[in-house]
Amino acid sequence: MSYYNLFMPKQATGADLVYFDLFNASGSPHNIELLSCKPVVSGAVAVTGVLGVDLHLTRTSAVGTGGTAATVQGTDKTAATFSHISGAQPLSTTFITARLTPSGGATAGALLNWSCVFTEETGAGTYTHDVDLADYKIAGVPGIIVPAATGIRVIQGAVASVGNIGFSILFKLLPRS
Repeated sequence: MSYYNLFMPKQATGADLVYFDLFNASGSPHNIELLSCKPVVSGAVAVTGVLGVDLHLTRTSAVGTGGTAATVQGTDKTAATFSHISGAQPLSTTFITARLTPSGGATAGALLNWSCVFTEETGAGTYTHDVDLADYKIAGVPGIIVPAATGIRVIQGAVASVGNIGFSILFKLLPRS
């Protein structure tokens, strides 16, 4: 079994901003099992904000367009990249794709989860709030299944704030039955 991480670098917050999408194309021989989707608030930028940022994890019914496509095994800390973290099976982006800040597509589907993160760097809660938008393990669900021709995305709520947020996404591929 191979596990993969999708690294989404920090980016400035923005009202209704689609931070990223992860898509499993039509005809894919896999289902994606999304195990974790953690926002990471960057303290490397000075901000003075009094508002938290609502983050919504949704399904998508179309692949993202525009933005910047994720690479595989990339080394640039400012670029989205897939990395395999266990097993030797390299990820093929023929069917599994991702985009940083897609400007189109990534069409909203069912709302799966949401949370609020605080981005003001002097607040202790900024760094101790352990949010996982895909964590359903307490309910006995191992992971969110993303079948072919669907995906997931994280979109900020309508309220603007300040700061930078990146994401660490853990998933594995399951054979489609």
